[in-house]
Amino acid sequence: MSDLLDNFHLHGASLLTREIFLHNHHSYDENPGVEYKMSTMFIKNLRALDQDSSKEITVHMQSIGGEWGDGMAIYDAIKMCRSKITIISYGQAESMSSIILQAAHKRLLTRNSYVMVHYGTSGYSSQYLNAQNWHNYEKYLCDIMMDIYACKCVSAEFFKNKNYDTSKVKKYLYRKLKDGDWYMNPKQAIYHGFADGIIDKWQ
Repeated sequence: MSDLLDNFHLHGASLLTREIFLHNHHSYDENPGVEYKMSTMFIKNLRALDQDSSKEITVHMQSIGGEWGDGMAIYDAIKMCRSKITIISYGQAESMSSIILQAAHKRLLTRNSYVMVHYGTSGYSSQYLNAQNWHNYEKYLCDIMMDIYACKCVSAEFFKNKNYDTSKVKKYLYRKLKDGDWYMNPKQAIYHGFADGIIDKWQ
């Protein structure tokens, strides 16, 4: 038991139980959200567990939004994994962490958590033409985000009742997010396809 706790606390993962803890390091005074330290530690842990066995991996995620590049590194690593991944989201899955959640084979929310999706925040400061280039690239990134959401949401009850295909779901999301941050409790998130279920106790 001591070794297990050491692995959880020091490394954020355990080969024995095939669990990974996705959150910022406790040494931070404030919560910076998804960033490179979180991303690199997670990818190392995921790679170690995936090499060890192809059995299912459970990811315990507690994260506010964060950096796009670091979040997509986590997302891509999960998608490349041969093991099936279950993500349990605690507290909130908002902004970048709501995108990470979509990479999982099974997406679970704790009873009192929530999901928030939005267009995100842009903050690029540089020479004028460079800023314009980044602005144009952000449109491409936004389209990737909408594709990720739409591919998961299309099978949800809300969109099935409307007989929407992925293209129509995507157009709906573009319109919906023009109203600003979209907050959903667990039942609402499941109804719209951003999660698969609610978890009340650990297995």
